[in-house]
Amino acid sequence: MSLRAASRACSIVDKCKGGHGLDGPSQSSIQNHILRLGLYLIERTDQVRNDWIWLLDHTINAGSTKCLIVMAISREDFRCLIGPMTHRDLTVIAVMPVETSTGEIVDGQLERLSQQYGTPIATLSDRGSDLKKGVELFQQRHPEVASFFDIVHLVSRVIKSIFESDPKWEAYRKGCCRCANFLRQSVLAHLKPPTPKTKARYMNFDREVRWAVRAISILDRVRTGQLNEQQRGRLDQRMVEKRLGWLDEYRQSASQWMEVILTGQAINAVVRRTGYMATTASDIRRLSDDLQHESSRLLVQKVADMVQEMGQGIVAGEAMPGSTEVLESLIGKGKRLLHHSGNSVTRQILSLAAATTEVTIDLVQTALSTCRMKHLAAWKWEQLKPGVHTARKEDLGISSEELNLRNRIAAATPNF
Repeated sequence: MSLRAASRACSIVDKCKGGHGLDGPSQSSIQNHILRLGLYLIERTDQVRNDWIWLLDHTINAGSTKCLIVMAISREDFRCLIGPMTHRDLTVIAVMPVETSTGEIVDGQLERLSQQYGTPIATLSDRGSDLKKGVELFQQRHPEVASFFDIVHLVSRVIKSIFESDPKWEAYRKGCCRCANFLRQSVLAHLKPPTPKTKARYMNFDREVRWAVRAISILDRVRTGQLNEQQRGRLDQRMVEKRLGWLDEYRQSASQWMEVILTGQAINAVVRRTGYMATTASDIRRLSDDLQHESSRLLVQKVADMVQEMGQGIVAGEAMPGSTEVLESLIGKGKRLLHHSGNSVTRQILSLAAATTEVTIDLVQTALSTCRMKHLAAWKWEQLKPGVHTARKEDLGISSEELNLRNRIAAATPNF
């Protein structure tokens, strides 16, 4: 529900209770309440524990500001989970915007968090360059802290190295670009290859490989006439042969790539289901028993070796989280909230902290009595600089020449 809809709903409820609909808070008041609640949650000091597990990631929006988001779950709560982690299972303990993020800066941020919440037993991240270095520096002072690699990013990076070592992969992607240009404005536009992702592209290879396998399948069916009546009407054999016939060169490669992709998905499923355990590396290695291609077995070997190294300190029967997808979904929600500000980081980022907590009357009363509007304004002043939307308004505002021209035209326009 939008803020305006929430405001309207409050007015309707007031009318239903015999009021005049005038006591409902405005959308601005509701927004400020949510932000004050979020600020209270990340600044509270009554959550000190010695068994926190931290999930770390950066959100990068328009502009130069990066924001470190840290979600936490206690080992005790993680043991009690009977399914995948959800937003309500975790607590947002940090929303830290910075203009420049380096390993040293991340290290300082983690140290401040440890003083506020207690030193964690483990961290889980995608091991981006600054996060990886920051955690390593943090571990030098706190060697008892374990560091785990998000399984989806780990598998994707290994797949990236395997594909990029295959000379046919780059040639295939170039062929897809040429094919897409030919098909885009044709009767075969529905067969167009997917557009490669510009962000996290190595995590989206499955779309490109899946298209190759399915396009080769429809090419064979066109050649053998195994089509239904509707397909015969729209798939001209000569046209299909002309635009998709180049895929014959990649038949064997596409089969190998597809096995690599499905193997990676199977590895992800193992860790999503059980987390990281002392036996996880062995579970992953068993996947290679039914594999046909060397590249797939190489994927299993590399991932299992890294998982085994990470699992050395895990006690038998114990488990640690293996995926940051719950955190990435929260960041995705934050990007939708920031859409109206040109995707620049604004104070609205504080609403992420409120999005994961169970809101009660007592919590709201405590938060609003503790965190006033002056505290929200002070946090904004200290942590954020004017966003892209503000700078754009100032730098690309209406010029005097345009304003004069508008006034002359308006003066000359007849008043009907």
